[in-house]
Amino acid sequence: VLVTRATPGFVDSVTEVALGFMVDLARDLSGYARAYRAGEEPVGRMGLQLSAATLGIVGYGRIGRRLAEVALALGMRVLVSDPHATVEDPRITHCAFEDVLAAADIVVCLAISSPETRDLFDAAAFARMRHGARFINLSRGELVDERALEAALDSGHLSGAAMDVGRAADQRPSAFLARRADVIATPHIAGMTPEAMEHQAMD
Repeated sequence: VLVTRATPGFVDSVTEVALGFMVDLARDLSGYARAYRAGEEPVGRMGLQLSAATLGIVGYGRIGRRLAEVALALGMRVLVSDPHATVEDPRITHCAFEDVLAAADIVVCLAISSPETRDLFDAAAFARMRHGARFINLSRGELVDERALEAALDSGHLSGAAMDVGRAADQRPSAFLARRADVIATPHIAGMTPEAMEHQAMD
């Protein structure tokens, strides 16, 4: 049995989903669309302008680096937490995990899954985040204590969350979170584009 590793051709695909989540969480585009489809006339609400916001990236691997580039192009301030990475770009600030949580308007989880990162985002982590901040998980479901995330959303401490992964079967988001109006959930599809799938297959 030949065991090998494919190079990560899904970097752009996942980064684009991250960007979509960020825009939607900042402006509630899917919420307005949902209201119109239900026959309602939605009321406009003040949004978060990404170019004036701070992005916190937890896990500075290939996707984290690509997302940082995109965020910088949008004019965002970018903070990174990763004890195993070196940040060369002077426009990016390398911080402790707690400092990223405290300063970011949007926090994106892209950390690796390991015994040390299991439940990395627990009640204490969510409590450190800014009131009204948004949370995105594009890594693995086991990095997030889902009941702690639910509590942070219930209390209003977090204004929204988005996830392409969770603790349900096949790394899909758990239904009790996915059905919430303040959550954007997708069924583990961030890497599902023809280009990404072809790269993996051909590699």
